[in-house]
Parts: sequence; C-alpha cells; structure tokens
Amino acid sequence: MNSALSDVFRSITVVGGANMDISAKARSAMTAGDSTPGTIHYSAGGVGRNIAENLARLGVAVELLSVVGDDAFGSQLLTTTALAGVGVASVFTLPGERTATYLAMHQPDGEVAMAVNDMGILQRLTPVMCEQSPALGAASAWLLLDCNLPEPTLHYLLGLGRTVVVDGVSVAKCMRIAGSLARIHLLKLNHLEAAALSGLPLDTPAQCEAAVQHFMDQGVAKVIISHGAAGLAWGQQGAAPRFRTSRSVPVVSSTGAGDALLAGVVASVWRGWSMEGAIDYGVACAEITLSSTFANSPELTDAAVRQHMSATA
Repeated sequence: MNSALSDVFRSITVVGGANMDISAKARSAMTAGDSTPGTIHYSAGGVGRNIAENLARLGVAVELLSVVGDDAFGSQLLTTTALAGVGVASVFTLPGERTATYLAMHQPDGEVAMAVNDMGILQRLTPVMCEQSPALGAASAWLLLDCNLPEPTLHYLLGLGRTVVVDGVSVAKCMRIAGSLARIHLLKLNHLEAAALSGLPLDTPAQCEAAVQHFMDQGVAKVIISHGAAGLAWGQQGAAPRFRTSRSVPVVSSTGAGDALLAGVVASVWRGWSMEGAIDYGVACAEITLSSTFANSPELTDAAVRQHMSATA
C-alpha cells in the first residue's frame, strides 16, 4: 500500500488543551505598571489543539480529544479547529464551564514577556470521559498527549498500550509523567522542563545531549529537548544524542513554534522517516511558524515545509 493510501487508514489522536489565545505584542519595551501601545488579537490555541491543527495542515488524519465550555470561545474553537481539518467529534462541550484561555504579552522582538493561563476546565477531562470518546476507538491510532491533562488521565492513557508521544508543556506539569517515562515513545521537552524532570543541568549543548541520554536510559525511545534560540538536542535508542544549532531567522512571534516543531517531527516519524529527517522537517515547521503572527501559521503545509527545507539546505 502506498503512503498516500495508508494515511487514510491511520490516524493520530491528540489529547490535551484547547483554549482561546489572547496575544498582545508591544511596539516598544514593556514597563511594569504602565500601558504600552501595541496590537492585540484572538486566535484558537492550546498545546494539544495547536499540535492537532498543525498535523492536519501537514496532511495527517488527526482527531482531538478535549473539553470546551458552552460559551462563545468554546463555539469558536470548535468551528476553527474543524475548518482546519481536525476531527472534533471527541471535543466535549461542558455546560456551565468556562473555556480555557491563554493570555500572552510579547516584547517587540516576539519573545514572551509574561503569560497567564486559565486551564481549570481540563480537570474535567477524566479517564471516565476519555472512555466515552469515539477517538479512542481506533486501537491503531497513535496518542499525542500534552501534560495539561490531569495526572490520573495521563496515567490512564499511558496505560492503554498505544504508541504515545508526550509534550511536557511546563516545568510543573511535566512532573506528572515522572513515573511513566518507559511508556513514552517520543518525549518533547524544553530545557527547563528537562532540567526539572531529570535533575540535571542543561546550560550547554553537551549537557542537553546528556539529558537526552538520561531519558533514553529511562526507557524513552525518542527524545527532543529544545533550548530556545540556541537549538535543540535529540536522540533515539541505539544512537548517540546530537545537538542541532538554530539558524538565525526573523521572529514575529515565538508562540506556537514548539508545537509546530513537535507536529512536524511526529508527522515525519509516523510516516516512517528517519529521526534525523524528522528533526529537519520539524525545525522547518518551527521556522515557518516563527515568522507568523499566529500560533498556527496559515502558511504551514507539507509543500511549504519541503520548499523551506530545500531553500535552507
């Protein structure tokens, strides 16, 4: 069966956060306690939802399992996500609940100055609710989990015996998988999350590589540790970890770049690419996203990524 036909019968189920992003970008350096001129816009977001949309944009059949409130933000999230090509039959609308919201303020260079997230609704995404999800009926589907999920839900999903990808999300939340590393096929962390989860320093490329090896020694098959503008370390069982230095690219906003990176890597590995090729593809996805105002770049397609890779080779 050729790859185009096999994609019809294979899928990835993403389980995680779906929220409305409110993003502000200042025109000049922000000063605490003062109002700064800039621009503000709303867009569909959430780590899990963003990764699902990016996967769909890259041509992968993907379902989202999440929760939203019965409010305007929830309705908009469902519509936007479905229009992007993501299956939303397993996104539950919960009466009386408030849709998760993420507020981020960016400096003029696009870096996040500060952010606040209101993700309380995800505590309602319990193992019992997951059992009711049509998306989990496909036993062959990969699972991609973000650590916004409650710890019992993470443990339940990790215990299903599927091929599982995990995004650490934050220093506090990644600790929820500390006892389940051997069940993870592909783990993506940033350097702060990796330091918290491993107890190792991650200030240099060599230290990042050592941390990758640490997680592989714990049973993870494939590991990615990003270190912001410095680059990323990656590795897989049976091969020595490596560090890839980032290229200098224009940055409009850094929000969503990590989600695009993971989506690109997962789409490639799922299709049978080598890990090295998958990293190249994922980095191209991240670079395209860095040049966009939106957490999910409208320019992100498989053809655009391949063209970007050719242009920067």
